[in-house]
Amino acid sequence: MARVLMMTDFTESYGNKLLQGIIKYSHEHSPWVVGKIPLSFRDGNQLKTAAEIADHWKADAIIGQFRSFEDIRPFQEKGIIPVAQDFLQSFPGIINITGDYLEAGRMAARYFMERGLRHFAYYGLNGVVWSDGRRDGFMEVAARDAGAPLRKSDIREIKNLKTSWWYNTEKLIHWLRSLPKPVGIYCCDDNKAYNIIEACSQSQQTGLRIPEDILLLGTDNDETVCQLCMPQLSSVALDVEIAGSQVAALIEYLLNLPPGERSKHYSDIIVRPTHIVTRHSTDALVNDNPYISKILRYIENNIGKSLRVEDLVSLVPMSRRTLEETFSKSMGTSIYRYIIQTRVARFQKLILGGLSPSQAAMELGLEYKSLSREFKRQTGLSPKEFLSQAQ
Repeated sequence: MARVLMMTDFTESYGNKLLQGIIKYSHEHSPWVVGKIPLSFRDGNQLKTAAEIADHWKADAIIGQFRSFEDIRPFQEKGIIPVAQDFLQSFPGIINITGDYLEAGRMAARYFMERGLRHFAYYGLNGVVWSDGRRDGFMEVAARDAGAPLRKSDIREIKNLKTSWWYNTEKLIHWLRSLPKPVGIYCCDDNKAYNIIEACSQSQQTGLRIPEDILLLGTDNDETVCQLCMPQLSSVALDVEIAGSQVAALIEYLLNLPPGERSKHYSDIIVRPTHIVTRHSTDALVNDNPYISKILRYIENNIGKSLRVEDLVSLVPMSRRTLEETFSKSMGTSIYRYIIQTRVARFQKLILGGLSPSQAAMELGLEYKSLSREFKRQTGLSPKEFLSQAQ
């Protein structure tokens, strides 16, 4: 029976989902004993005391929000397996619960592009591995696919992690006003996105509207934070619960090895982004060209019907060739490809809402096999594989 201590912030969704994954593994395999220790024990050089408590409790492993400058050797000296969660930088020589941060950023940029945006900005923490990675992935796609590389002025980062909960409202509003509109702002987590919504709502004079001027996207899909926001916050969802099950499996595997052999089998656990949950903060389709905006809205409202380019030409005073060239230049893709991308996005939303893949295809008036093939081409997963990860 494994005995594991968790030193994490359970007021946040991430820590709770991680614990849920461990509990799920325990129920499906051998029973575990999971204890909680206050996060305050990492402050004031109390890790040594935390190690003594863990040793007295006969803990086999500890999962904690350690800081990069902290000494975790007291746990190792007592034969306790340390697992680092939510760190500034990865820890060498131990297990890290890390993430595919680049892909989360890429996913966010592609999401904004699908909504017709060509201006991008990032709001995050400077020098923190998970924030830096999400920023870099976001910038990569913005520069490569959207042709709109982020300038230094488009990136606002908090320098001091200890005071990251506090922000200067006036400076934040000044930065938001300086950005070209409409703009898609991707935030390193949901709390930073909440800061932006809060700053805009505190002053009636900002003239900043969400989602009309700013389409705002967070990370973690913390239900409490996202629904507390007004408007409610869209967010990148992560498979944290799956990671909890994986770290539990790894710990149990290590406990079956001789203590001297365990470190040779350490491997990091990767938390992956699964999908984007759309709420009101990104519920807008925008484009500088009013005719293209009209086309985008028509596609969105009629995605379940048979859509032909000829039908769209009748909506605007353009020839077919002019419309196709204007759309491609404005959106970075053809009308045909955009319709397919929109159908896949709607299909994804329907299956996450509870419809079976075949029911979702029927709702869209499409043949399931062809839609499934396109879904896998865009996401790298079959609908069933995607649902398995998301669930």
